[in-house]
Amino acid sequence: MKKIIILFLTISTFNIFAAPVGNPLNPEIIADGFFITPASWINFRLGYEGNFVSDSRFDKRDSSGKIDNFKQDINSGSFTLNLQNRIDFSAVLGAARMRSDWRFDNAGTMSRIELETNYRLYWAVGGNVILFQWGNTALSTGGRYSRAKPSLSFITQDGAPQDTGGSKVKFRDWQVDLGLAHQIDIFIPYVGVKYLNSRAKILDATFAIADDSKNFMKMKNDDHFGVYVGSSLSNSKYFMLTVEARFIDEEAISVMGELKF
Repeated sequence: MKKIIILFLTISTFNIFAAPVGNPLNPEIIADGFFITPASWINFRLGYEGNFVSDSRFDKRDSSGKIDNFKQDINSGSFTLNLQNRIDFSAVLGAARMRSDWRFDNAGTMSRIELETNYRLYWAVGGNVILFQWGNTALSTGGRYSRAKPSLSFITQDGAPQDTGGSKVKFRDWQVDLGLAHQIDIFIPYVGVKYLNSRAKILDATFAIADDSKNFMKMKNDDHFGVYVGSSLSNSKYFMLTVEARFIDEEAISVMGELKF
């Protein structure tokens, strides 16, 4: 038990903030709901999802070089439909804000772009299924697709404010995952691997923001394969709380809470 508590606290204090994966045992962690009995073959959960990405690790798509930073802050509500305590279908709706900066060759001189978006609509759909289970240990797989298109709050070139011109950041990603979880009393730690495909682009800027005087920038994630580790807390009744960190393909931390009705 002491080792599990240390693991949970360590995950919570990582200095890192595309989409959360969640616990492989999610479909059956909460046995008793407020109104739905454990014997019911169908039930649902409502929850909160906070996803904080400190580095999406993007590369430039139309030229060589890396994006220095691409950060995301996403706060959402979630609805999950569960079948037989084995399969989850989820829908997520919320608001996302993104921040990014990069350097480019501006007529022989290196320039730097910095931008931040407003909070705007973010949505995602996904699913998770428990493949095998041995006692308190489970292996599951899942996937998720996400999109957002927030407008720019500001954009600067070499520190000087520029006209946003109604530009937006178009972001989307999809991922598939495979994870292993083991329940120890009220703690359910888990670990897994995932494949992530992320894309972002800024179009129709009012000035050059990329090499060769381009007024657009397209980005893609550099590493597609990553790992995730997390832990859930639940007494199997009514609620669960999960903290998750993700590495290699992105640097991110997520906090998720759910209630079963």
